[in-house]
Amino acid sequence: MYDPAAYWGGFPTGEVNEKEMWHEAPWAIGPFTKHPGNPVLAPSPGTWDTGRMDGGVHNGAIIIRNDRFYYVYRGERPLDVKMKSDFDYICDIGVATGDDGVHFTKDTANSPFFRKGTDHRYSYEDVNLVEYQGVYYLFCNQWDWEHQADHSVNGTFLATSTDLLHWKKHGIVFPKATRTHRNGVVLHDPQNRAVKVDRKFIMYINDGLMAYSDDLIHWESRDVKERWPGGEGCLALAHYSKEKPEDIILFTGGNHTGHFYAIGEVLFSATDPEKPRAWLPRPVLQADEKYPWEIGLSAEPPHEPISTFRDCIFFNALTLYRGKWWLYYGGSEYYTCLATAAARV
Repeated sequence: MYDPAAYWGGFPTGEVNEKEMWHEAPWAIGPFTKHPGNPVLAPSPGTWDTGRMDGGVHNGAIIIRNDRFYYVYRGERPLDVKMKSDFDYICDIGVATGDDGVHFTKDTANSPFFRKGTDHRYSYEDVNLVEYQGVYYLFCNQWDWEHQADHSVNGTFLATSTDLLHWKKHGIVFPKATRTHRNGVVLHDPQNRAVKVDRKFIMYINDGLMAYSDDLIHWESRDVKERWPGGEGCLALAHYSKEKPEDIILFTGGNHTGHFYAIGEVLFSATDPEKPRAWLPRPVLQADEKYPWEIGLSAEPPHEPISTFRDCIFFNALTLYRGKWWLYYGGSEYYTCLATAAARV
């Protein structure tokens, strides 16, 4: 039985007036409105992102360059490698492009990017993408389902590109880690350019970890004293507020006020980027039962089951373009959907 109480996440249980919430948290981004044309991307049968029960095309990153949208996303398929594992799926990364942020064409010339040669056995998932001085840095999770305890081949992975189509693999970012480093998100500005704090790039990592780098390639991680609420890190944003340029928002995805996975916002500061200072008491994005694709059903009638993730919203894609925030999130871990919010002037 679905038990919302099990997914409360430690947030306050009393009544929260959402209008007052936004007024009392001028640092926050939102509210978000879901696009009426959702979903904006779906699996393509018979291809590398053919999808499966519980997984499709989602958890991608967005970059806009020269007024063109590049959505670099995770595509799933049933496991096609013989190995001893309870996992029955595998993923790779590819790109879809478009001019309006709603209609996308999947690249077939260069996608998928990584499952080639001896790397065919790995699953690549959950993209974090930043640009710095003309180079794109793609961080994602790499998994070897048969050897998950081996941190030299599991965890945060890095590849670089100058055109978002051809990628150089740098491999596992923390090969000597003693515990899993996953879902690393690099601090960036509203145009997805990596930014430094005290001459260091910053990466927020799940499970009480952060990392620092001089060059975005070589990283050193450490434990933090205070963990943020709201679950996993989705995206870390800086330089979005002219009034308070030191503000940092970490978007989170996880158990939140009765939702299995919903999106929260946590405030940090560049003066101490490891210490959470405030957070919204309610999610800024959660599943809605009026949308079949957010409750585990297909977007097309007769709305057949396509996922058991019936209350699961997660994302890795946010950018600012023409006065509006564009956020691409996963619907039931199967589709990519769009939500937007006006930028505060």
